[in-house]
Amino acid sequence: MRGTQRGVRRFALLVALATAGVLVVGAQAASAQVIEICKSSANGMSGRAFSYTVAPSGGSSFSVGPVAGGRCSGPISVAGATAVITEAQSDPATDVKSITVRPTNRKLSEDLGNRRVTVTTGASTSSETLVTFVNQPAGGNYAPLKVCKLTETPAYLGRSFSFSVNGGPLQSTEANDAFDDPANYSCRVLGTFQVGSIVNVHEQIPAGTEVQWIDTDPGENLLDFNTATGDATVLVTATATIVYFDNEPTPPSGTGFIEVCKNVIEIDPDISGPFSFTVTDAAGATYELTVLAGQCSEPIQVAAGVNTVAEHAKAGTDLVAVFTFPEDRLLTTNLINRTATVEVPVSDSSNDETQVHFFNKAQRGQLKVCKALGTGSADLVGQTFWFTATGDNGQVEYFSITAAGSTQCKIVSFFPIGTTVTVTENLAHGPGDPGEFIDTTDEGDVVIAPGVNTLTVTNTARGLLEVCKAPIRPERGPPVLAGQLARAVPTPVQATFQFRIDGGGIFTVQAGKCSPPKRVSVGNHTVTEVAANDYELDPDAPGAGITVFPADREVSRSLATRTVTVSVPYGPNGETLVTFYNRIKRGMVKVCKQIPITSQDALGGKQFVYDVYYRDVFGVVALQETLGPIFPGECTSFSRSLPVLQPNGKWTAIGIVERPANGTTSYTVQSITLQGTRGLCPNSLGAADPNIDVAICNQYALPGGNPNLGTGSVNFYLAPGPNVVTYTNKAVDP
Repeated sequence: MRGTQRGVRRFALLVALATAGVLVVGAQAASAQVIEICKSSANGMSGRAFSYTVAPSGGSSFSVGPVAGGRCSGPISVAGATAVITEAQSDPATDVKSITVRPTNRKLSEDLGNRRVTVTTGASTSSETLVTFVNQPAGGNYAPLKVCKLTETPAYLGRSFSFSVNGGPLQSTEANDAFDDPANYSCRVLGTFQVGSIVNVHEQIPAGTEVQWIDTDPGENLLDFNTATGDATVLVTATATIVYFDNEPTPPSGTGFIEVCKNVIEIDPDISGPFSFTVTDAAGATYELTVLAGQCSEPIQVAAGVNTVAEHAKAGTDLVAVFTFPEDRLLTTNLINRTATVEVPVSDSSNDETQVHFFNKAQRGQLKVCKALGTGSADLVGQTFWFTATGDNGQVEYFSITAAGSTQCKIVSFFPIGTTVTVTENLAHGPGDPGEFIDTTDEGDVVIAPGVNTLTVTNTARGLLEVCKAPIRPERGPPVLAGQLARAVPTPVQATFQFRIDGGGIFTVQAGKCSPPKRVSVGNHTVTEVAANDYELDPDAPGAGITVFPADREVSRSLATRTVTVSVPYGPNGETLVTFYNRIKRGMVKVCKQIPITSQDALGGKQFVYDVYYRDVFGVVALQETLGPIFPGECTSFSRSLPVLQPNGKWTAIGIVERPANGTTSYTVQSITLQGTRGLCPNSLGAADPNIDVAICNQYALPGGNPNLGTGSVNFYLAPGPNVVTYTNKAVDP
């Protein structure tokens, strides 16, 4: 049959094209003449390189070339009216068949044996002399013809096949692997033929085989072919012509059995679940199969011959191997396309089935775990930390990383893509454990993705910082005189105080107690006592109110802001203890006297005295101090400082009563005003504020309210600092 369409060629056809360059050497006379040298592509000379020597009659010889077959040198200037042009011998050798000159009358002489010609040069470029050399293979215009036998069938490799040319004697050559490198082919030279000859190459087709395709190199040399009869009509050209015949077994007629298996030999435990396959038999019929990993399909009956089995792509897996049982029935494998071609013999029993095994591996990503150290963790450099990486596929890896000054990493293993791996640092953090003073952060799960998956686990060395609050000391009682029994001074309520470390969250410590040791990073930390309304640092206590133990760990302090900065070492080196000492804030009272200008004559020279009442250190309400006397327009000195809280924790109540003035002038208390106090005591014992001492207020609250202008008394709560009470009196007209 006529080969009108050859299909896909099995080989790339190489065409080497050489471009020609010209090197012109020699002196150029003022009356330069022009020639041009061309090389014919006939007889297989296309693209081959040739060199020339030009000997002008009026100057020195020079070289031209190389000039490629099918190309020209371009115009060349020469000195003189004539020139001798000589072609150098080529490799491989060629003969100069003819030399043409245009215009023809400019050829003066030629010597083909010595490859030269003498010509008259042209006067200018437009009238140049064009010289064309036509070559042929040395010894005559002949070229070899070779045949190469190819096959895709393993059983045919090395088997001899016979060919003849134009009905001549048979010549044999061995079959080569069609998928091998053409440089490795073993071919047979069928003879040397005149260039331009058209010959018939015939294969004596063995029984049970067929010619699947025929091709040539160069491809255009195949003029006709018939695979049924094994004939090719070939044009012989100047270069070697190669004819390729591919033979395969004749498809059998009948049916056989095929079975598909998936990973029945466990090469990867992470391959599981169903896989889908398509079987295309020799007759083109297709069959869809589903096979679970570790199992096989049932045998199915198919058209005997070459069957193709294609595995459908499954995310996260790669096909790594295919084999058959019996093993010689595997023809081809393409792992990238997930296909295999196999031979299925004619059989009426599944005992003679072709069993095809597909093996897959799960695609994997790398897990890398890094060890970093937090701030102030130099004590951990050189320490080895142990880890467990547990995949939800059952894969478990144990490994260790030694910490250094910079982050250190360990490539743990490869896990199937999509696997969740839990990374755990095997470090106990309980009391007495190796990790008691080490914090571990960023352990956890990693979902494996393609490529490198990195998890960084950070360890931070920790120290212990403890804050203590010294007990609030009782007020000092009066000296015990001879013969008197000492009385117990009530212990103040031990209030709760607020603290911050490094400006963080508030925590509380009750006076007389300590906080649990706080885990903090190694280094400097600042402890601040939050300001309290009724308490202040005790200036008479150790450290003027703040102490640090050990003392050399104190970095700085500010009593004004109740702050101390300390250095905290790595936990095994002991905790750092900060103690705050507080006392109840103090208040003082003074009384001022004012009178209107209209009462100056009556009251201006009189003195006024005031009695101050409050609970003493034993809780007894009594007259404690007298202020004055003062004249109108004056103020008393401040009373002694008094605690603003009572031992029971309630506000200190103060009662002030103005004594009658000296003399007999009548007057009234016009007003009593307060400045800097916590305000007036309530008039009722039912007051709800738990901070106030109602009893002392009511002890002096006479009918008429508070203040009581009729009795010249006022009851109020003492505030920290100065408390000023101002009496305004007015004379009564007689």
